[in-house]
Amino acid sequence: MNSQLVHEEKLHDTIVIGVCLSLVGGFLDAYSYLLKGKVFANAQTGNLVLLFISVANRELHKSLKYIIPIVTFALGIFISEFLKNTQYIKNYTRMTVVLLFELTVLAAIGLIGTYFQHDFVNSVISFIAALQVANFDKVDGNPIATTMITGNLKSSMIHLAKYCAIKDVQYLHSFFKYLLIITSFGIGVAVGFITIKYYAEKSILLCEVFIVIALLMLQRDEKLR
Repeated sequence: MNSQLVHEEKLHDTIVIGVCLSLVGGFLDAYSYLLKGKVFANAQTGNLVLLFISVANRELHKSLKYIIPIVTFALGIFISEFLKNTQYIKNYTRMTVVLLFELTVLAAIGLIGTYFQHDFVNSVISFIAALQVANFDKVDGNPIATTMITGNLKSSMIHLAKYCAIKDVQYLHSFFKYLLIITSFGIGVAVGFITIKYYAEKSILLCEVFIVIALLMLQRDEKLR
């Protein structure tokens, strides 16, 4: 693998971007759950559980609001992976477009989201959450998820166990990085809860700050080539 390809792979490989986008991920889950019909925009496992509970309880009229975010999330993952495997789009370009798209969409939701039904807003949030988690999926070479914690929690315990077993300090460093990502997600949820109480739908505009920081970090990495 040549140095150009290595650089392309590591453009998004920074803890600051991971923290910023985890804050956004936690915020969006709180936002969709508290304001948009108790749907998890990011956590599709939760939506699948709620979907089958509604089916088992013969409340089929509730099924659609859980199916839509699952489908749009899946679509976002598919599109992201397709673009990753396209040779004509550089990683920097792809990830920059994703962040700019997320900035634009979240601004639109904050400013005019009240004019649309909850199902539509949730589907849009699920789509951009999928783009985010699929395109920003590593920190220092370790896989992460910025829109959920289950995989991060598993990975953190794997690295902690390896450190305890073989005393390699790099595993301890990785454990703390996973812990930081998990904590950032939780802080994003808490910040979402607090700001929603005061600013309702417009609270989502706070996510713009975190995304701008992630975008600036991405651009800094590109300039350091």
